[in-house]
Amino acid sequence: MAFAIVLAPSLTFAQTRVLTRADSLAREAMLYMDGNLPQSAITAWDMALKEVPGYVPFLYEKAVALVMAERHREAIELIEPIHRDTLLRDRGYQLLGNCYDILEDTSSARRYYQDGIKAFPTSGRLHFEIGQLFYRNNDRDKAQSWWLAGTRAEPSFATNYYWLAKFFSETRERIWSAFYGELFLNIERNSPRTREISKLVFDMWNLSMRVGDSTDPMRFCSDEAREVPDRRGGNMMSFLEAFEFTMAQAAQTLLTKDTVINRLGIEQLVDLRYRFMRGWISSGKDTTYPNELLSWNAWLLKQGRLKDYLWWLYAYGDKREMNLYFRKNADRYDTFLVWFAENSLLFDKPKCVGLGCP
Repeated sequence: MAFAIVLAPSLTFAQTRVLTRADSLAREAMLYMDGNLPQSAITAWDMALKEVPGYVPFLYEKAVALVMAERHREAIELIEPIHRDTLLRDRGYQLLGNCYDILEDTSSARRYYQDGIKAFPTSGRLHFEIGQLFYRNNDRDKAQSWWLAGTRAEPSFATNYYWLAKFFSETRERIWSAFYGELFLNIERNSPRTREISKLVFDMWNLSMRVGDSTDPMRFCSDEAREVPDRRGGNMMSFLEAFEFTMAQAAQTLLTKDTVINRLGIEQLVDLRYRFMRGWISSGKDTTYPNELLSWNAWLLKQGRLKDYLWWLYAYGDKREMNLYFRKNADRYDTFLVWFAENSLLFDKPKCVGLGCP
C-alpha cells in the first residue's frame, strides 16, 4: 500500500526539497518491493525516514518490507505503536495480525483483527483475515461465515467472494461456488485470480449437471440443502428446488436419445443459461425468489448482452473454444467489453444470492 505525499501550499522551499527527496526515495523503495528485493527496500525506507522522521505511511511500508524479509519481530516492533493511526485505517490492524499469524500466535492475531473490526466494522479485509484463521484451523463453517459476513460488511472487497467460491467448490453445495465466483469476477476482472475463478466457475457448472441422466441430472446442491423448506411455508418450492427444476427444463433442448452429456462446452453452457434465464423470468420465479445475481442476468438479457457476458464469464473455462469464438466475433466481443466497462454490476450494497440472506 503506497501513500503519496501531499505538499501544502505554505511549505518553504527547503521543506519542499526535503519532501521531494523523501518522495523520490519512497518510489525507489516501492520499486524494490515490487521486484521482491525487501532488503534494498528497507534501506531506501530508512533513507526516506531520515528526511521525514516518524512519517506513518513510510513506517508502515517499511514494516511490510520487513515482513517480506521474514523479519517479523522487527515488523511488530515497528507497526505496534502506530497500528491505530487513522492514516492506516484497517491496514495497521491487518499487518500486525498477519505478523502474529505467521509467528503462529493465533490468539494475538485474532485479537488484533477483532480490535480492527471494532474500529472499522465495514472492513472486508479484516473479516477475510479472521475467516482465514478459522480455515487453517479446519473450522471451515466459521471460516465461510466470516467471509460471507465480509461480503456484507464491504461488498466491493473481492477476496471474500474469491474464498467463498473456492470453499464451496470443495463441497456438494456447488451452486454457491458458481454464484460467488461470478460475483468475484464482476469485481476483479483482470488478474491471475480472474483466470483461476473463470475456470472454476465453468467447472462448477459442468460438475453440477449430467444432462440426459434420468436419475440425477442436476447436482448443484446436496439433498439436505435442497429439501430445507421455504421459509414462507405452504407448498412453496425452496429456491434451490426451483433453480434446479428450471435448469432441468432448460436442458431439455440439449437432450439426444440415450445420451448423457458429462461436459458442456462454453457455447452449450451459454445457450443453456440463456434458456434458463428466459424460463426463470417467464415463470415468474424472478419475483418469487429474489436473487441479485439472477436479477443482474435478467437485466443483461433485457439489454441483449447476456450471451456476450456469459462468453466473457467462462473465457478461461476452455481457452481453445474461447479463442475460436473471439476470432469469429472479435468486433462484437470488443464492443461488448467497452459497453461492459460502462455498465458494470454495482457493489455499493450487499448482494443477496440466496445464502443466509436477511
